[in-house]
Amino acid sequence: MPMTWRQRFTYKLSNRYHVKRSIFTLAVPGIIGITILGYSILSGFAPVPLIGGDTLTGSTGGAAANQAAARQAAYAALVAKVNQGPNATATPTTPIVSTAHPPDPHNFDLVLTVSMITALGPFSADVTLAGRKVRKYETDFTDFLFELSELIRGGIDPIKAIITLSRGSLGSITTPVQVVAKQMEIGFTFEQAMRNLAASLKSPLIDKYIDLVIQASYSGGAVANLIQRASADMSTFLNIEKEKRAGLSQYMLILYAAQVILIALSAILVVQFLPNLKAIATLGSTSFANSILGKSDIGSVPLERDLYLLVVVNGIMGGLVIGKISEGKVKHGLKHSLVLVLIAFLAWTLFVVPGSSTAAAHYDVKVLSFGQTGQLEQPMKQPLVVNVTDSQGAPAGSTLVVFTISGPPGATGANVVPSSANTGSNGQASVQVFLGSKPGPYTITATIGNNSTSVIITAAASAA
Repeated sequence: MPMTWRQRFTYKLSNRYHVKRSIFTLAVPGIIGITILGYSILSGFAPVPLIGGDTLTGSTGGAAANQAAARQAAYAALVAKVNQGPNATATPTTPIVSTAHPPDPHNFDLVLTVSMITALGPFSADVTLAGRKVRKYETDFTDFLFELSELIRGGIDPIKAIITLSRGSLGSITTPVQVVAKQMEIGFTFEQAMRNLAASLKSPLIDKYIDLVIQASYSGGAVANLIQRASADMSTFLNIEKEKRAGLSQYMLILYAAQVILIALSAILVVQFLPNLKAIATLGSTSFANSILGKSDIGSVPLERDLYLLVVVNGIMGGLVIGKISEGKVKHGLKHSLVLVLIAFLAWTLFVVPGSSTAAAHYDVKVLSFGQTGQLEQPMKQPLVVNVTDSQGAPAGSTLVVFTISGPPGATGANVVPSSANTGSNGQASVQVFLGSKPGPYTITATIGNNSTSVIITAAASAA
């Protein structure tokens, strides 16, 4: 019986070159997936989200570079003023750093999902198809045993009975049985041929019943009855396994539902609860809140990335548990892990990201007014006012703007109150700036989503 080109290719790889199937289904896709992830991180397209909301990239972030340049420019301006002397006329300047556009941190979600599917998808698909093929083999093998017992009951010896059966249709095991029949015709013993059949079908259950058939052929007597009982027993066992998988499917649905519920809760926290929590940022200025929170801004805790990582990890572990429960092996749960991670990514992309982010490409933030100099450890007399517009240039009302401040090394006491504020109907938001304990430039950054703009205020010692 001639072999197809695929069978010849598979035979050469497995028998002549001893190449394992897992090389093509796991090793090569794994290398490709790791390469995609590594290149995306090193190129800066997909910065790695760290716990707490920062990102780790292979290049210097735009916002950090702008802040460093702004500090350097402020120090240069102070040195130039000192060198000019007390009678020199100072030229008014407005040290505003241009708007920065750092890489979108959600690119990492896309790259991570694609890398996982690329690395584990072929292996999980191969495992799933192999499992279905083995179950089909086992079902058809029970019919094969029954027909074999009927032929033996009619007075045909086992070898001739198998040769006779090979000429008909036996479902998924037709080709393996035909190979066994050819082996018997060229001189293989019944035991050798049946052992080869068990090896080709790769089913531990079939291997046990083939061993039983071999022992029955040696015992003599009512061989047909023994084989028929083996067929009925195997059929009963397969029915029990089928019922067990059907009964365990409800637990699989429970784990899927748990993943969906976790995604929904995380979405509610990120989209609704956390933005409203930012409204109590001014509690940090009260003495009661200081004693409890230690002047920390509880509303600015960046939980979006942490919750997404939690959802992804829960999906991976939940899928492995489903595989262990439903099919008895962890590797069968890889397909469920990939499905759960894909559900998390789609839900996060469609619902959480648009709801939590202020769409950096759709908003522009600019500083309208601020005081350029102030006294150490004193509030600025002039508040910092920013203006936010949408993509059409119209004022963007009810838009959350987050403010941060950084000063010279070792400076303490610098603060922005409130640390986040919603714009009014005119698109403007105003905050009070408190300078720190050391003279020098203090950088105040206003951020909306991935857009930010910074200004520099110079702190000088008081006249006293």
